[in-house]
Amino acid sequence: MEHLSLTPATQAILDALTELGQGNVHELADKAGKARSTTDKAIKTLADAGLIVAVDTDADPAEGTPTRWTLANPADDIEAQPDYPADTVDVDSDFGDADHAGGDEYADPDPDADFPTDQLDAEYASDDHGGSQELTGHSDDAIDGNGGSYDQDAANDGDDQDEGGTYEADTDDGDSDDTEADGDGADTDGADTGDADTGDAGEENASGSTAVQPSRPGDRKVMAIKAVLGDYGDDGATLDVIVQESGIGIATATRLLVAMEQANAARRLPQEAGNSTPERWIAGPTKASEVDPNPAPARCPLCFQVIRGLADASSAATAVLPLVRPDGTLHVVASDGTTHVVTLPKQTPPRPQGATTTVSRRTDSTANGDGNQPFGRGELERLTFEYLAARPGEPLTPQEIATGIGAALGRTVSSGAVRNNCTKLGSTGRVVLVSDAPLTFTFPKTDDAEQS
Repeated sequence: MEHLSLTPATQAILDALTELGQGNVHELADKAGKARSTTDKAIKTLADAGLIVAVDTDADPAEGTPTRWTLANPADDIEAQPDYPADTVDVDSDFGDADHAGGDEYADPDPDADFPTDQLDAEYASDDHGGSQELTGHSDDAIDGNGGSYDQDAANDGDDQDEGGTYEADTDDGDSDDTEADGDGADTDGADTGDADTGDAGEENASGSTAVQPSRPGDRKVMAIKAVLGDYGDDGATLDVIVQESGIGIATATRLLVAMEQANAARRLPQEAGNSTPERWIAGPTKASEVDPNPAPARCPLCFQVIRGLADASSAATAVLPLVRPDGTLHVVASDGTTHVVTLPKQTPPRPQGATTTVSRRTDSTANGDGNQPFGRGELERLTFEYLAARPGEPLTPQEIATGIGAALGRTVSSGAVRNNCTKLGSTGRVVLVSDAPLTFTFPKTDDAEQS
């Protein structure tokens, strides 16, 4: 077991279980950021190796409750051994305990032999407990300073033992690093030192040191998708495979894949034109912990408006950007050879998140809740009037007007703001109030409009 070689994924599951203490397959997959299938394989490998054991939760398997796992604890066998009363200990007897290498008699050790100091309890070797420590459950009163006994003062002071052929235990001034339990000796004070086969985990418990855990990634679902993409390598995984392996809903997985694509943590495999096979994704170089699961919406680099509905519109606009002339115009040649000049809006790009401003008034760089630039002063009033004027004699509610303007601009328009502008236009006589319930306005018909 000491030479057991674990894959990185299996080691990650073992580390996750070590940190959690107990967990089922779902909890371990979330903690380690691995796919469900990868976690199942790792659990089987660790269980076959005897590193983890199932926890008896008295749950009915028919209910579909997943099995809970915990680290194997070899100290259970040691705790089952009987404790010897302190008043019945014979200093000349053979303890026969697993704590003494080779089963040599404790009373007459070889003076030239090195006593394995790592067999000592870490708390006994330290100077914290004074004279109240016990060696393998035996009283200090039954083992005196003569006849091969262990001198308590020598253990505390690090000095040589006294007469009678005693040994010297070098505790290095109570440094617990030199007396770490390696899993062969029992914990004499009954405290659980953890699994002796887990290496670093057992040494941390024996020495009392606290390991600094890395910061938890921002979004576990992003890590789960990243793990699935990593498992499938250069071949890529379809959306259905990602959903099945990660256990994430299709809508959430689609949204997170777009967010990962923006951060270059996931990439789409190029497809040939007319290829009807499902789109495949591969992992990108960006770490999953660096992905914002709720990024700012993609914007057109030309007009800085939010792009909605078309997944490839952002890349298409980026390809057009180099064609924009210095005067802010774009020359488009139609199929008949006619050149159309498009004047691009001169808007400043949105202010990045976290940027501060020295003015309190609203500026063009402030974004609405939907991510679009707010209307300028009087702009919505003008749009409302133009919408009504284009439909003379047709009664329209503020909601209908807002819906029509929003559809034309590809953005959300507040019906309340349109209502305020309709009321303002009605008070000046530019539009006519048709009814109060529901509130309806219309643009008055003119003679020219009736004749047309």
